[in-house]
Amino acid sequence: MGAISNFVRAELGDQFTKSPPYDLVGVFNDSVNTSPVIFVLTPGADPISDLINLAKARGMENRLKYISLGQGQGPKATKLIQEGHLTGDWICLMNCHLFASWMGELEKLQEAQDEGSMHPEYRLWLTSEPSKAFPVPVLQAGAKLTNEPPRGLRANLTRTYQDISEEEFNSCKKDREFKKLLFALAYFHAVILERRKYGPLGWNIQYMWMNSDLEVSKRQVRMFLEEQDLVPYPALNYIIADVNYGGRVTDKNDIKLISALLRRYLCPEVMNDNYKLSKLDTYYAPPDGPLADTKAYIDSLPPDEDPEVFGLHPNANIDYELLTVNNAVDTILMLQPRVASSGAEKSPEEITQDLARSILERLPAQIDKEKPHPSILEVNEKGQPLSLNTFLNQEIDRFNALTAYMKSSLDMLIRAVDGTVVMSLDLEIMGQRFFTNKMPPKWEAPLGYPSLKPLNSWVDDLIKRLEFMAKWWYEGAPDSFWISAFFFPQGFMTAASQTYARKTQLPIDALKFCTHVRPYGPDAVAEVPEDGVNIHGLFMQGARWDYKRTLIDDSEPRKPIVSFPVCWLEPVSVDDDTTKGCY
Repeated sequence: MGAISNFVRAELGDQFTKSPPYDLVGVFNDSVNTSPVIFVLTPGADPISDLINLAKARGMENRLKYISLGQGQGPKATKLIQEGHLTGDWICLMNCHLFASWMGELEKLQEAQDEGSMHPEYRLWLTSEPSKAFPVPVLQAGAKLTNEPPRGLRANLTRTYQDISEEEFNSCKKDREFKKLLFALAYFHAVILERRKYGPLGWNIQYMWMNSDLEVSKRQVRMFLEEQDLVPYPALNYIIADVNYGGRVTDKNDIKLISALLRRYLCPEVMNDNYKLSKLDTYYAPPDGPLADTKAYIDSLPPDEDPEVFGLHPNANIDYELLTVNNAVDTILMLQPRVASSGAEKSPEEITQDLARSILERLPAQIDKEKPHPSILEVNEKGQPLSLNTFLNQEIDRFNALTAYMKSSLDMLIRAVDGTVVMSLDLEIMGQRFFTNKMPPKWEAPLGYPSLKPLNSWVDDLIKRLEFMAKWWYEGAPDSFWISAFFFPQGFMTAASQTYARKTQLPIDALKFCTHVRPYGPDAVAEVPEDGVNIHGLFMQGARWDYKRTLIDDSEPRKPIVSFPVCWLEPVSVDDDTTKGCY
């Protein structure tokens, strides 16, 4: 992603790598009374507060009427619009996407407008998430704007300080303390928003924090400073982290994280001009001075920050940039012409056909259910089949159903490209996916297993899974089971637990697994347990297993995801005190 930003910066200019300012005033100045202004809602955006501020600035504060659309609100919205035509009020209809059944009525109201009888000050404001139900004529006639969250710490801080006036910046008696805490709060707001781009490494759940959370927190900081002699850091940390922002947080570990982050920023040390807000020397609360100096400091910050700014390992950027670049490449591929530029090149149809033939040739034969290894047919003393063998039978049925459909659909696609059968919609979608190295929808669900791999990698992975299952079926149980190769790994865990339960006559719900990490990988299994199973195929992200010290350690540079060693899952009683503390 950094290379793309550098390329755009060099070819088009730095302004194309920065988020443009959100200019509601400019949009209003260009608007007319017959065309609506449409806010396209994005996560975390709250345009209503900006609209209220604009109404105050234009003397329309008492003439702004707004309503949140939903069941039963249609007649009220119609009445507001009709009255607004005559009185010149501003009418705001919020959340149009939630009232799809009334969107046709909105379209009729707009088409029935009589410009000659409409008050010149009348404006219609609409807010909606992207929705197919939104009427196209209204969308085409209106002015559209969106307040997308800025990308990057610098862009977030810039957006925050754009909304701070000179009057607000100098509005507190404790001038130095307020300016320091204001920057620390803005920095905290930017950090928690930017951590979301790292997915589960940033937050376990994606929370939709809004500018309104920041605005409330700013007012509380000023109020606490005005009313108390000393800066009440514990109270500020509690009210902002646990109440304002923490009110949206539901995961217990995320609650710990947001509190720990704020404590680093809202602390007595932040008053020291040398105090750093991260491990890097670049980020600090700027010295007391005019608003222009703070904005100049923000502009001097690097456009692409290091993950350590957010308390993350440098490897976190690898996953984020891969995801961002893949999305960019997907967009480019969507815009790519589907015709060959010269006779020497293969057409998309020929490329698709070659890939289909290649996959068809590589797929192994289906596992023959009539030729199992003798151990697969073993039964226990009660004549019951062994639980793991029952699980294996079910897994093989799923793999055979998947490969049978794959072979059938690949053969049909090849023939459809040749013109010997009709090209159905499913086959056309399949061909388009092949051309961009994507999985066909019908291979993913309901027949396929969950996977995020592109097509070529997925086929390689499938063949390895089939080889593992075939080896187990024809040669007997392996020394270590590839747990991530299964459709239903939970079923494997249950089968392993049930095997021990039948052996010991213990109820299965009275058992748990105690995990022992082996000092080797799947190719060097040295011990097969009498009870329980060895498993492999697990990975660690954001950390690694230190084989020498037998503990979890920080990731090595440029290795964000690493394989985990073989584990012995030992079934034990839930009441067994000797396994206390075992994972």
